[in-house]
Amino acid sequence: MGRKAKGNKRGRQTRAGQLLSKFIKDIANEETEFVKDEDGVDYMATKAEALARTIWKLALGYDEKLKKVNKDGVEVEATIPHGPNSTYVGIVLDRTEGRAPLITDGKDGKLKIADRVGQEAKNRINSIITDKKK
Repeated sequence: MGRKAKGNKRGRQTRAGQLLSKFIKDIANEETEFVKDEDGVDYMATKAEALARTIWKLALGYDEKLKKVNKDGVEVEATIPHGPNSTYVGIVLDRTEGRAPLITDGKDGKLKIADRVGQEAKNRINSIITDKKK
């Protein structure tokens, strides 16, 4: 039987990662953010909901309204249009379609988690086949 995970570096890193994930989930569930509903009324929402709404806003594009004072001292309202951001469109599409997020692998660029898991499965099957041949 292998060594216990707590006794080695990998085990400590795994535990630290688990704790970090737990704390991030706890913080994401805190209801501390103000967001507006369809009628424009503010209500308290979780940080996760506020983040998701921000991602949607950036994916769809939005108009930023600024109030400026011109050289004559008159307050003027300006609207700056921000088009859809392709990065956030990709995030929304990936999440709604259930695709695995991309990760970076040092050797060959970007590799999907599903592909990495698929490769691991192939390696295990091949090792089983070679073990049976011996």
